[in-house]
Amino acid sequence: RCESGSRCQPFNGVKTPPDDQSLMIKNDEYVKITGLLSAGQIQEGAEAIECAKGTLPLPVLLECMGNLHFYKRELQQAINKYEEAMHADANYDSARYHYLVAVQKEREGDLVEAFKRYQSAIEIEPTFVDAYVELGGLLAKIEDFEGALTCYTDALKLDPKDLRNFANKAEVLREIGRASCRER
Repeated sequence: RCESGSRCQPFNGVKTPPDDQSLMIKNDEYVKITGLLSAGQIQEGAEAIECAKGTLPLPVLLECMGNLHFYKRELQQAINKYEEAMHADANYDSARYHYLVAVQKEREGDLVEAFKRYQSAIEIEPTFVDAYVELGGLLAKIEDFEGALTCYTDALKLDPKDLRNFANKAEVLREIGRASCRER
């Protein structure tokens, strides 16, 4: 059921050019849908996507559908939707797409490309906490503990209830303390 109580309008496939006001609505809808999905409210997020089909620009709708797959851990389907979104509009980009590529690059040992992709994810969507956490992990792996500390601190600002981020930050602070003791 749509928030307004009205029935969802079916998507008619017509893409209208966004104006400033529709961009604001798009962002609000995107944030709402992604917030539901990231909170584990998958069914509610899927329903919100259905309700937004008539109002969201095609790339945003496709990204929301990708986010649905992302949070259901259907990663290949997510990647497919993100690529569709980016193909629908050459200027459109997806944070979670870059995040998924970064994770893969890090697994392959291409840490420079992984770093760039995590950074891209953060630039595209500064509230996407997972990118900060993974970038922090990568930086800790290469012993850039100050950089990792910044990432975990930012992650805690975005998600202060996630105990893993506290543990990550505490471990990085211990490493910084050990390094400081070694320098003496």
